[in-house]
Amino acid sequence: MPTTEYVFNPRTTDVLIKQPLGAKLPVVDHAKGVYIHAKDGRDYLDGSGGAMTVSIGHGVREVLDAMRAQAERVCFTYRSHFTSDAAEALAQALVDLAPEGLTHAFFVNSGSEATELALRTAQQYWRDRGRPGKTHVLGRAISYHGMTMGALSMSGHDARRADYGNLLHTFAVAPPPYPYRFPLSGADAEGHGAMVWDRILREYGADKVAAIIVEPVVGAAGGALAPPVGYLRALREICDRHDVLLISDEVITGMGRTGTWFACAQDGIAPDMIATGKGMTSGYTPMGAVLFHERIIQAFGDNGKTVPFGHTFSANPLSAATCLAVVNYMRDHKVLDNVAPRAAQLEAGLRRLAARLPWMADVRGRGLLWGFEFVTDPEKKTPPDPALNANVRFTAHCMRAGLIVYTAGIAPLNNATLIAPPLVITEMEMDDLLARLEKGLLSFGAEMGYAMGYAAG
Repeated sequence: MPTTEYVFNPRTTDVLIKQPLGAKLPVVDHAKGVYIHAKDGRDYLDGSGGAMTVSIGHGVREVLDAMRAQAERVCFTYRSHFTSDAAEALAQALVDLAPEGLTHAFFVNSGSEATELALRTAQQYWRDRGRPGKTHVLGRAISYHGMTMGALSMSGHDARRADYGNLLHTFAVAPPPYPYRFPLSGADAEGHGAMVWDRILREYGADKVAAIIVEPVVGAAGGALAPPVGYLRALREICDRHDVLLISDEVITGMGRTGTWFACAQDGIAPDMIATGKGMTSGYTPMGAVLFHERIIQAFGDNGKTVPFGHTFSANPLSAATCLAVVNYMRDHKVLDNVAPRAAQLEAGLRRLAARLPWMADVRGRGLLWGFEFVTDPEKKTPPDPALNANVRFTAHCMRAGLIVYTAGIAPLNNATLIAPPLVITEMEMDDLLARLEKGLLSFGAEMGYAMGYAAG
């Protein structure tokens, strides 16, 4: 029997593939609240919640206790053999928080799998209703719905689509909600910019379209591109008019990120499906979910069908209990009440910095999901040369300042950043975030040759 005990050895770090290949990353030691501590003694404020994931902070005792309690009972059962108290309770909790009409939940392992399930469900819905030609699920340019084949087909993310060549469908057809660079005019600009979809469906052919999928606020693909409230309401009406389903991709915006449990609720609408994931887990376990409107479930029941197939770990008891503990913590501690005041503090701080630093432009966002981009000429809105990878460079400067931010934007507009701290961040911690962000901005500006525009004060 082998007796080797495998432990971390700095000389073997290249065995684990990293992104980019060969990256030298700090080694994490522990995390608590909004801070992550590395083995070299440095601390980092988690200003992006990892990948817009951490909602209640790191190391929350109630969640750790729930994980241990469930693990001691049962970690795994297959979804068609058993259900569990945890999975049943989590499903009920999510539909109770969702807009009225969303009555059922199905669990998967990630946000990518959630949007993929929504795509397959939309196609099955129309096939079962005798309209098999309605198969396309349209999205927007500058969007991201996941790394599976179907999810990427719906995504307007050229960098992540590139490896798959012509294996993907080109379903991302609508302009992004990005007035700073893609202003709409005429009829397209009506309905808070959603009316462009009416024209697209008429030209594309609604008879081919099963659904439209949108992020209420565009995440990493664009850096918190936030259409005004009312956009989704207008889009819901357009979808109904053309007999097209509406999927709200709330993998990032769901579970309080924008200040309500689901961002679509701010428009007072109920989509046909909601894909969610990140905030529901707060990073404690891999899990995602799709919430279904009762009309979808009714259609399946009328045809004697089940929802499209899931995965081995769908609704596994350990992940379900973990996510249920996260949701219960958010409700018991009224975490969403913290979002509005901290959002106002973050927005004000970002706008103060942008007013002083001419290379920082177009502060945008909602709730605790904010972004901005870099320019070399504020008047002309000129982005940096894409070859400079301004977004990646800025992320490195922030890391040196002890702040984690998220790289955003797609070449040639690979010049944006996301700020999305845990929803539990305090006023003092937000001040710390903004102070570290300023250090990162100034050192980035000095490297990129923008520091001459900085005015102290």
